[in-house]
Amino acid sequence: MDELSAIISILASLLTGGFLMIFIESQKMTGCVTDRFHFIMNPFFRSFSSYVRFISSFKTCFTFKVAKNSDYITKLKDDVEKVAGLEGKSIISGHDYPADYFTAKELNSICKTINNIWYIIDGKYNYIDKYLDFDSRHAQILGEQTKDYLESISPKYKGMPLTKDMLAKVSGDFFVDIYQPIQDVLFQYEFWLQKQKEFKILILATIVFTLLTMMLILLLNCFIQMWVYKALCVICCGLLMVGIFKLIKIENLSKKIMR
Repeated sequence: MDELSAIISILASLLTGGFLMIFIESQKMTGCVTDRFHFIMNPFFRSFSSYVRFISSFKTCFTFKVAKNSDYITKLKDDVEKVAGLEGKSIISGHDYPADYFTAKELNSICKTINNIWYIIDGKYNYIDKYLDFDSRHAQILGEQTKDYLESISPKYKGMPLTKDMLAKVSGDFFVDIYQPIQDVLFQYEFWLQKQKEFKILILATIVFTLLTMMLILLLNCFIQMWVYKALCVICCGLLMVGIFKLIKIENLSKKIMR
């Protein structure tokens, strides 16, 4: 009975001390990583939301003269429509896109499309110019709201007129100056979340295993040999040590990402 009491005391200490400490440290680390993620990504998504609103408004100044053998202008039109279509979700919600709205792959694909707008126009300018008409009078009618969207993307556009070349310039600048500096952040954050999820599953499974061991001791202590209880206790202690090791690895990872 003394050995059983010692085993129960050890298991109770694991639950009330070890696992509680792990969860507190885990929550503290999660809060720090999440705060750092939003600190980096929220300004990006303010610019991103302004960009898609700008494109949605500014595209009405253009006429895409799609004809046979005009693959580039067709691709350009499709890319502009795809990006402009994102504006609807932002308008409906009345807010900028939240930092965790897109997956890393989705955001990377969208930003490659944005860069492709610049790439097609810049790389095939003489060809594209023949099939892309710009209504400067309509651009003037768009007025301050469209310019506000433009300035919200970056302060460097403050006071700049809405000219034909702004479609390519703003798209290229957005990809290079705004997206590329943070393009790895969302991938890193998703990788960290996956490791955090695996860690939580391990800890929850360990807690359940420890509770089941305690129930076996309390209900079936007369039917199971002592060495089994000792082995289960050792396994519970080992799982706690693995959990602590995993926590240290995740903390080290959290210090390396999004710097």
